[in-house]
Amino acid sequence: MQPTETSIKRQLDVNKARNLLYEDVKQIMNIEPGFLAALEELLNSNVSEKSKAVYSELVAFTAQELLKRLRSVNPYLQISGQQIESLEEIYRQTWQMMLKTGSIKTTLKEFHYPELSKWLAALYPAKFRKALRGSSTVGHVTYGEYSAELQVELLGIDIAHLKQPVIDIGCGSQANLVRYFRTLGMEAYGIDRHLEIHEPYLEQVDWFEYSLKPDGWGTIIANLSFTNHLNYAYLHDVSQLEHYLLKMKEIMESLSLHGCFYYAPSLPFVEDKLSVKKYKVAREQKISDIFVSRVIRTA
Repeated sequence: MQPTETSIKRQLDVNKARNLLYEDVKQIMNIEPGFLAALEELLNSNVSEKSKAVYSELVAFTAQELLKRLRSVNPYLQISGQQIESLEEIYRQTWQMMLKTGSIKTTLKEFHYPELSKWLAALYPAKFRKALRGSSTVGHVTYGEYSAELQVELLGIDIAHLKQPVIDIGCGSQANLVRYFRTLGMEAYGIDRHLEIHEPYLEQVDWFEYSLKPDGWGTIIANLSFTNHLNYAYLHDVSQLEHYLLKMKEIMESLSLHGCFYYAPSLPFVEDKLSVKKYKVAREQKISDIFVSRVIRTA
């Protein structure tokens, strides 16, 4: 990793517990000395052709690193491609302002962090924004990757009769289940918005930006991923609900005849409205209040 990228990650980590939605955000954000030194070096380089060439890459890198940290605070954030472009524009404007004024600290405090705060606020429901305004710090969610064997057991996947091709929606950064199916000779694929491994059968993409063709999949899997977010929208963020329900409809219609959709958590408010002539639903309680579902297309 290049020194500048390392300093960017350190700067983001310095503020990882700081709440960007705090009412006086510019007073709580810190500037890491190594990051400040790296920016000063860039500014003093007379903006060489080399720095111009890499600057757009650094903008994209910084935006993606921030998104990872924001999702560790709230994994239910739904961020569109257009919103990511707006985030990158904030970084571009910040850099241009630094070039113009030569003042790094003032630009960060007076422009950059207030702009980030406004951008992030647009992603939250009003009731959450109000609740977060008074807190200067936030917590984080730590995720562990589930083993393939555990997912098979939890979801009750019948490997011997698994219909192909298979797609895992929200397969996780390591795509454990997809890679396991591949070792068994199955035609399996995975999508996730953050992948740490890269294979032809994996695609780093938001599930809303991935098109599932009608009748295209024998088996679809979503373990504590898509349906978890749909359930969150149903309970807490109605502004996203229609978007999720339309995607759920697309997923169901992408099952081939006798294909199966395995997922957790269950979605009774969706399942109870499915056509009994076209789908067969099985719901099972597994752990505490966690229910898993299997939906088979029968017609």
